Amino acid sequence: MSYKVPSVPAEKTDHGRDVFVRGVVGHRDIYALEDVGVDPSRTVKFSAKRKPWMRGLVLGAVLLLATSAIAVCGHAQYVAMRARIRAFNKLQFRRKSIRGGEGGADGIDDIVDGDGMIGNPDKYPASTCELPNYLSKDGNIVAVSSNGTEVPLHIKGVNWFGMETKQAIPFGLWDNATAGTTAYQVASFLSTNSFNAVRLPVMVRHVLNNTIPNRSMINTHTNHAVSVKDYRSLLQSIVKVLQYRRIGVLISLHTLTETDSGGLWYNDDVSEAAFLESFDILTSLLCSSEYWNVLGLDLKNEPHFATWGSGKPHDFRLGAARLAERMLKGCPRWLAFVEGLNYRTHDLDIDGERFVYSDWYGGGLQDAAAAPLEFRAEHKVVWAPHYYTSAVFVQPYFYGGGTPDTDARTLRGYVELSDAALRRRVGATMHDMFGFLTEKEPRYAVVLGEFGGLYARDEHPRRTIQRTVDATVAEMMTSGYAGGFAWSLNPESKYQYVAADKGSPAAAFDEGLLGPDWLTANSPFLKALEPLDALPHLRKFPCFPIAA
Repeated sequence: MSYKVPSVPAEKTDHGRDVFVRGVVGHRDIYALEDVGVDPSRTVKFSAKRKPWMRGLVLGAVLLLATSAIAVCGHAQYVAMRARIRAFNKLQFRRKSIRGGEGGADGIDDIVDGDGMIGNPDKYPASTCELPNYLSKDGNIVAVSSNGTEVPLHIKGVNWFGMETKQAIPFGLWDNATAGTTAYQVASFLSTNSFNAVRLPVMVRHVLNNTIPNRSMINTHTNHAVSVKDYRSLLQSIVKVLQYRRIGVLISLHTLTETDSGGLWYNDDVSEAAFLESFDILTSLLCSSEYWNVLGLDLKNEPHFATWGSGKPHDFRLGAARLAERMLKGCPRWLAFVEGLNYRTHDLDIDGERFVYSDWYGGGLQDAAAAPLEFRAEHKVVWAPHYYTSAVFVQPYFYGGGTPDTDARTLRGYVELSDAALRRRVGATMHDMFGFLTEKEPRYAVVLGEFGGLYARDEHPRRTIQRTVDATVAEMMTSGYAGGFAWSLNPESKYQYVAADKGSPAAAFDEGLLGPDWLTANSPFLKALEPLDALPHLRKFPCFPIAA
């Protein structure tokens, strides 16, 4: 997917709100004492004699009472002050929370530091959980503890990009008075809306060179625990932020360099040997109980120049096996996520009509039926295809007719399908591209690595883009899939089309799960993903306590 590099909004100062004004005592009413009826004619005698010990006793009592009163009043004022600070911090935390969605409490307490600040720890707690052995079997991802306990997992995930770009940092963390948020707030928002996993794209060159992130893209004051020392420590710290909410992390080897996203897992600048070295670095960084929520690597994002089963250097069937073996050598507990290709067209009959179609980038796994992956480790492959909508490319099978405009790549005079017909076509094409793998032994989990995209900005009269996303989600719920990762959390994701006849080669249409300010949810898109909450094995990633 394409995206734009965000321009961080300038901060605006906001005075005059939530200022505590201390009270004064200058306007209190002073009352006269009432007449107690003293007889002025009565003689009162005074004795000039005083007992020293009595004077001392009285003075001591007075001092004791005064000291006690001061202490009590001081303590009361301290308690009141702390209460005001807590109330102010809660107010500030709520004001900076990402708004929107119907998510409730996730059962995990917010972190409060020593000065009462909520949600901005200097560091996250050390892990008390072991790194499970993650498996792919019976169509599910399964976390297995050291004592043999098995917990099946389905994925309601989202992609959060930025680290694979020149900026070398997840977008959105520039938290200021008008826009941006914090990593803590992102994790909290995802958790309360039932997302249990994040796919983090990375750049191979950044991993190899340990690039310094663009520090102007993050407010370090409100992201204390996010390291910007270098790329590797940044990656570790983002994993820890998500870990606190028991959110799993999939690392996607997304781009090779700043100028090449990589249609293969190598190019003139990054050899296969260098690509494999990046795997060694990632496993040494993250394969431990301290980062137990990392479940594996997406071996290469959208290898659209590759072939499958050709036996040539760009044969991804062989390449994926080598990459997976290297990852498992460094971390035998992780999973290898394998995407599809886009190198030829396919014929398909749907409802008696013949279609010739091209796969989505990352989507074509048809050849895995006749030429399956082969490597030694069992239950370590997750199929991770991509599936999109006509916001990315106007596929004829999404429509009931129209005239192709090959120059603009649009469809003039298009005819929108009924809900039932569109659902059948989505289901048929998903099954032909990769869905058949949910039925094929060994039944590895099939998790969509990317799906969705533009939603609320759909301009079709009958909302074909929205209905395609809805049909994709429905298919994921009914056809043996183990979930998927929506593209994307970021509002900077760019799309070429808002209707079959309305496109922009410059990909001018932006949309994500969050609004442009990163402070509000894109409620229509968020709601479209809610059916995934009913996945039978959707749960937080399990924490298996480290054995004493």
